[in-house]
Amino acid sequence: MSQLIVMLDKQILKRVAVKTTSITLGRHGKCEISLPDRTISTEHARITVVRDDCFLEDLQSTNGTYVNQQLIDRHLLEDGDIVGMGKYQIVFRSEQGLAVQLKRLSLHPKLMDTGYPAWLQIMDGSKSGYIIPLRGERVVLGNQSTGQVLIESSPQGSYIMRETGTMNNYRTRTLAPGDTLRVEEVTFQFHLKDHDANSSPPPP
Repeated sequence: MSQLIVMLDKQILKRVAVKTTSITLGRHGKCEISLPDRTISTEHARITVVRDDCFLEDLQSTNGTYVNQQLIDRHLLEDGDIVGMGKYQIVFRSEQGLAVQLKRLSLHPKLMDTGYPAWLQIMDGSKSGYIIPLRGERVVLGNQSTGQVLIESSPQGSYIMRETGTMNNYRTRTLAPGDTLRVEEVTFQFHLKDHDANSSPPPP
């Protein structure tokens, strides 16, 4: 079950389990998560649960809603995301497993768009041969309980992998074409389109 950890000035105020399909956050006392401060709009944001996923939506708030310091309108929450609302920080925690993430993120190679600048190829397991396009600013695999990998694109066109282990160790490196990484029991290989004009994922 997913959980929201509400913090103010680095102090935990409360932990809220995500048990319903809709949670409203705002200054009004009738909101499921009430944040009584003038930096918060009456109804500031809403979290909507769709199957295994939680979507955060800004409700045209005065001061905006941020995820990992980026202003958002609507955002699919991933384990470890930090939501900024006024003076508050809300940490999203999820035990969503890699299998669910692969079901949502992976594509059959035949469906690959030639415009994808980079992708991960799944090397083993039930999705072997499938690809995960790296088309956004950030892709998250795994969770903080079992070990998590974040891949982020830089303005220079490189891809940075940030790896958090189960013992709170933390590693960062720039991915090069052909690099492999492992999340839980699945191995991935990194591909960069510009590295090889003929580069394309082989059929599964």
